[in-house]
Amino acid sequence: MDLKKMHNRNIRSAATSLLLAGSLALTLAACGSSDSTTSTDESSASSEAVAVETTVAPDGLASPDVKESTNADATESTDADGDSDADSAAEATPAPEGVMISAMAGRDLPEKVGDYTNTGNDGVADQYKLHEEDGVFDSISVEFREGMDYAGAIENLSNTVPGGTGLCGTNPGSDNPVCYLQTTDGTVVITSDVSFISVEELAAFGNELTAELGTE
Repeated sequence: MDLKKMHNRNIRSAATSLLLAGSLALTLAACGSSDSTTSTDESSASSEAVAVETTVAPDGLASPDVKESTNADATESTDADGDSDADSAAEATPAPEGVMISAMAGRDLPEKVGDYTNTGNDGVADQYKLHEEDGVFDSISVEFREGMDYAGAIENLSNTVPGGTGLCGTNPGSDNPVCYLQTTDGTVVITSDVSFISVEELAAFGNELTAELGTE
């Protein structure tokens, strides 16, 4: 009888232990599921954050609008540079050595040379002026002398500067600038007053006049 009671007690104790173990297992499983859900939620949130961050342009990189503005500025800068280059290319320079103005006999001088306008002949030379009302001391005189000895004309020039197909400078005893441009049949003589224009400026006029008349 005592053995039977003891046996029943052991069976109840074992059953209780099994129930406790089962309850503990369920509790642990529930905790694990909760932790897994939490981890999954955190992982999803992290992924979304990364996705959002990747849509923001990194520092130092321009947005599309900024890039378009930059490209427009670059285009304007290129256009400006192109205009500057075109102006430089159009600027007349002294002719290469040995080149002469084409024969001038029977030809008229051009109506315009740079900013200057041919206002007519005063009986000796054509007068080029910036403004028609300008006086003789504010003008440039241009005349063609057929058969003139170019080499002899430039022999005694001082303060010389290349101009057109010849040389510019000052003659002995004078401060007034003068240019002698060689042609195939003589010499074009350009003169002005020192109070109006310098030798360098008269040489620039000579370059433009040569470009208008043509060379060979």
